[in-house]
Amino acid sequence: MCAMDDIDLWNAAAAPYDAAVGDNWRQQHVISPAVFGLLGQVADQDILDAACGPGWLSVELAQRGARVVGIDGSEQMLLRARERAATASQDVRFAEADLCSSLPLQDRSFDGVVANMVLMDIPAIDSALAEFHRALRPSGRLVFSITHPSFFMWFWTRDESGKKLWKPVDDYLTIRSDMNNFWGPTRHYHRPLSWYFSELGSAGFVVDALLEPTPDFDRGPDTDHVWRIPDFAVIRALPRPTDHGSPA
Repeated sequence: MCAMDDIDLWNAAAAPYDAAVGDNWRQQHVISPAVFGLLGQVADQDILDAACGPGWLSVELAQRGARVVGIDGSEQMLLRARERAATASQDVRFAEADLCSSLPLQDRSFDGVVANMVLMDIPAIDSALAEFHRALRPSGRLVFSITHPSFFMWFWTRDESGKKLWKPVDDYLTIRSDMNNFWGPTRHYHRPLSWYFSELGSAGFVVDALLEPTPDFDRGPDTDHVWRIPDFAVIRALPRPTDHGSPA
């Protein structure tokens, strides 16, 4: 089970997170295009939005024609997700579920699993990945986004005018937890990129694509730094055919 204090922190952060993230340009113009690009066509497919948060991604998936189930460990996030889906007149099923435990999902019941900006925020991902693998159909895919472990947690070095120049990276390979305070205190778990690949392999996945996305708009002086050092990574992983039986 994920640490209850982590879930409590996200319950407390639900309102400011909801207000800040859904319309945030990094989510809308950097992360989301990469996530939907790797996810591909979702119309008439069963899609799991794992750690759906306040539900904006679940709603967009439903608007694109998917049959969506959203799960989250935070009761306060789910309240907002249900309100958002109802306001948008989208039929999304939501359930409270802990990504660090067994999930209330049938075997091979989803064509796609999306875990948007969550795996770096839970203390362990082995159970979640195993459950995603179990719930995916043989032809399914897992797409997840994370803060870029190589760069995100390090502060920019700036020149006299305040321009962002570079990030001094140190102690990258050490697995650890840190506290963030973007929308109230929440815990972040730093692991190197190779650790994620190893966990995916152990869960029966093969990495199919890795993106370090840049904005989907033209480069400008206020966003130049995003084009030079990525803040996020988006990964697509597929079940190994031998793990699900014969290839689809």
